[in-house]
Amino acid sequence: MNRKTEDIAHRASGVKGVVGAMKDRLAEALGATRARVDLFQADVEHRLFRLLAVLIWGAIAFTCLSLGLVFAVLTIIFGFHLSPKYAFGIPALLFLGVGVIGAIMFRVKKASKYHRDKHGKRAS
Repeated sequence: MNRKTEDIAHRASGVKGVVGAMKDRLAEALGATRARVDLFQADVEHRLFRLLAVLIWGAIAFTCLSLGLVFAVLTIIFGFHLSPKYAFGIPALLFLGVGVIGAIMFRVKKASKYHRDKHGKRAS
């Protein structure tokens, strides 16, 4: 080959190298963007499940505490005049117990927004 042909071949390979490098950089950028989107998706999914758990425990706590209070009032009003003395008392205690557990779980789920260290600061 002569000198001119070698120079043209070298330039052509350089142009192809620049285009190839640009393609590589674009692929890296798209890969990094994909990783960020995946992390964002996982974070949104985690927050959605946490919100769902808070709502479920809140509903359980509210319902059970309400029913427990109703049965406690019925125990006071009617329970002592019925043949089984604690006809409403046992369900009242049961619902109040489950309601308290539900309220505790609601508070725990609501407070677990971030992992905190012993000084109350957010862990990174």
